[in-house]
Amino acid sequence: MPEFLREIFGPFTPILIPALRIGWILILGYIILKVIDSALRRLRLLIPSTDVLGAARVEQRTETLRLVIRSVSKGVILLLVVLMVSAELGFSIGPVLASAGIVGLAVGFGAQSLVKDVISGFFILFEDQFGVGDVVKIGDFSGVVERMTLRATVLRNLEGHVYVVPNGNIQHVIVMTKGWARAVLDVTVPHREELARVFDVLRRIGGRLAQDLPDSVLERPVVLGVEKLDDAGVTIRSIVKTPPFKKDDVVREWRRLVKEEFDKAGIELARKSVQEIMITERNHKDTKTQRTPP
Repeated sequence: MPEFLREIFGPFTPILIPALRIGWILILGYIILKVIDSALRRLRLLIPSTDVLGAARVEQRTETLRLVIRSVSKGVILLLVVLMVSAELGFSIGPVLASAGIVGLAVGFGAQSLVKDVISGFFILFEDQFGVGDVVKIGDFSGVVERMTLRATVLRNLEGHVYVVPNGNIQHVIVMTKGWARAVLDVTVPHREELARVFDVLRRIGGRLAQDLPDSVLERPVVLGVEKLDDAGVTIRSIVKTPPFKKDDVVREWRRLVKEEFDKAGIELARKSVQEIMITERNHKDTKTQRTPP
């Protein structure tokens, strides 16, 4: 092959041969990266799931692992390509590797926090504590996990604010969308309402909710009973099991059905008592007086 190229290109052969090798190195690196990405996309098919929640969780975990492994693979392949291209260009990579080892040792002593972040990120992924798409609360920050790496977790809240949390700083996590969620509805009625009739209407509403939202309601809603008694009225609590991301939608539709069915049945919702209104107004006046300079 080199002799053939020398016959065709003559004096340009010493430049052309390294250029072709560099081209093949770049193409091979790109193909390897694509193969890894394709294999990671097919990883979902290798993990069985028996129900809808299991399938959703597998999708989240697969996407998280795919992003992290692809990021690490991209960095490793890029480093190898740079070293191989440098060798083709005539640079000696031996001193570079020796220097890199010394620099890596020096950086290692000063990068303990980075090592801590990477190790914490590995165990978060390995134990499947949470993944991309989960709604979590980490310390004072809460939002949807938008991206994960071995070093940091990226959250985005409802207002669009993005929080970047180093994995080494994650001590306590509240995962609000893992496996399933529970929607809770409290309804307060006046003391004069007959509780047995209110319970019957709430059970009928629960059955209608399960019928209208079969994909969002995993179990028939349960009326737990009286949750609180106060001057405002009687608070009755109901619960229902939902998929992780459907809780808010179910609660909104549940409230609408309660308003609609209560109006049909002639059941009133409790209002604030006169005493509660007077206390609120008095507290507001006291706060306003404290803020007014003498």
